[in-house]
Amino acid sequence: MKKPNEYKIQKRKDNRWYVQIRHKGHTYCIYGKTKKEAQEKLICKIRQLQEATLNGIDIISAEMKLKDWAALCVETYSKQNVRGNTYSSYLTIVKYHLKGIGDRKLNEINNIMIQNHLSNLRTYDGQRPLNPGMIKNVRNFLSMVFNYAIRNNIVTRNPVLGTHIPRDIPSSPRSFTIDEQSNLIKAVREYDKPIMFSVIIAAYTGIRKGELLALKWIDVDRTNKRLVINKQLNRQHNFNQSEGPSSTLTVSPPKTATSVRYVYLFDSLFAELTKYMEKRLQWKEDNGFVHSENDYLFSNSNNQAIEPRRYYQYYKEILKNAGIENANFHTLRHTFTTRCLESGIDIVIISKMLGHANARITADTYSHLLDEQKKKEIEKTAHLFFPSKDLTQ
Repeated sequence: MKKPNEYKIQKRKDNRWYVQIRHKGHTYCIYGKTKKEAQEKLICKIRQLQEATLNGIDIISAEMKLKDWAALCVETYSKQNVRGNTYSSYLTIVKYHLKGIGDRKLNEINNIMIQNHLSNLRTYDGQRPLNPGMIKNVRNFLSMVFNYAIRNNIVTRNPVLGTHIPRDIPSSPRSFTIDEQSNLIKAVREYDKPIMFSVIIAAYTGIRKGELLALKWIDVDRTNKRLVINKQLNRQHNFNQSEGPSSTLTVSPPKTATSVRYVYLFDSLFAELTKYMEKRLQWKEDNGFVHSENDYLFSNSNNQAIEPRRYYQYYKEILKNAGIENANFHTLRHTFTTRCLESGIDIVIISKMLGHANARITADTYSHLLDEQKKKEIEKTAHLFFPSKDLTQ
């Protein structure tokens, strides 16, 4: 196949720019409103065809199976445009969550098939249901895949439009009850690994696991009693698996720009954090480690970043010790938000504490709690409209 600069891009009479690619007996026509747009599409198409050849696909067309086009989309588009965690989640969807519909051809998939597939995702191989958030991710992924096919003139419509997440799936995020939260904190204090004090930090701040594990000593603002959140630690897939391990431990920017923030600690929590840090300094000295402000705040036995999967194993042990079931680490974040809303904290403030892109995301996620809050708040206004003497008449 020729290189992009070896193709001649011509201007048509309708002022559009045009170029043809011939590959394995098939002709691909590429158009652009500008020469630059046509060049970009040409480069993208060449990359697609090269990737398709590596995967044993001869022709890119509407006759392709969904799973093949989805995999190609991930490799030629998503890898270049999304964060490592998102790329990893796309790989998971392609591998596990396109069963059945993945063998359908692009041009035969319709709205009903997509809706049925989303409904079928309520069970994963006959086991427990996928959570609503994951089903939403699958739907968004499929929409992206078909939009990408439209941009490449493979199909003319997106069959995902008009579909919805099955209504009978509970959409309210799981939060710990007051008793569960109390039992969890007690179990953390009794656990034999001091770094799991970090669970208490997460419980009372709502920060994400990746943000928590990325914290370094320098991120503790002792003067203002706050944490600086500006990165996340996660295990990410290696794009070139033949050249090294399949995944690596990576520090990257937070989930969104608004995730870069200060997280304030109340006095007693900051006092506990200070005690933890003092004990950790002593542990470093006893074990021959030279302290650096760039050390991870919650490190492993080698004073290095703790493996997220190992950390989660510890967390699951704590949940078991506390007698808590059907919960994950994100439940801590949901619980923090629930307590804030129950305390009457403004939704905009909560959104900023969580690092959400905007308050609408917070409101949509916790709408069930907001409804309860509205009922309580409206009672406070009763005396403004109906003085007590009027209500007793």
